[in-house]
Amino acid sequence: MKAYVNLVKYALHNGCSISVWDGEEWQVIHSSHYHEIVRAIASVEESVLRIYDRNGLKVATATVIPYGVEPDETVSDWVISEFMTQWDASYSFQLILS
Repeated sequence: MKAYVNLVKYALHNGCSISVWDGEEWQVIHSSHYHEIVRAIASVEESVLRIYDRNGLKVATATVIPYGVEPDETVSDWVISEFMTQWDASYSFQLILS
C-alpha cells in the first residue's frame, strides 16, 4: 500500500480530519471523507496534507508525491510530531509484515 494512502487511513481511523493543499488552493479543508481526500491528492503531482485532531488542532504536516516514486516514498517529507512518529512506526511495522 502506498504510504500516503496508509497515512490518510491512519489519520481518519484515529478521528482526524485532513486538508489538502494542491500548490494553488486548499482543495479539501478539514475533511474526514476518504475518497474526497485521496481524489484531491491524486489530482496533482505534489500536495501538502495538514492533519487535525478531533479538537481541530494541527497534529501533522506532510508532503505527498503520489506518482513516480516507490510506494513507501509517496510521503516524501513531514514535520516531526508525535502523530507522524506513531504513524511512521505503524507503517514501517506493516511493511515488515508484508
